[in-house]
Amino acid sequence: LVRYGLDVCAVWCGQGRGDTCAATLVTDLAAGTGLAAVRTRDELEQAGELPPWLGDTAFHLSHRSALVRKDPAHYRPLFPEVPDD
Repeated sequence: LVRYGLDVCAVWCGQGRGDTCAATLVTDLAAGTGLAAVRTRDELEQAGELPPWLGDTAFHLSHRSALVRKDPAHYRPLFPEVPDD
């Protein structure tokens, strides 16, 4: 989850926003687990430690569909091909 959080922070900052989370994620990981470094996605994949649903087309389609149902005005332009059922 820390890897995902840091990736979200990178996208957030890449859009010109300020970050208030990345350092806390890394600090809390170290405090809670003793891990000094956050592995890359490739390292996590090689270790077999990514969630099994990651990359599952049906899983992601289902979640996109739920977002479209939740807020069509916002999500429909992002996922125009996704059914809302």
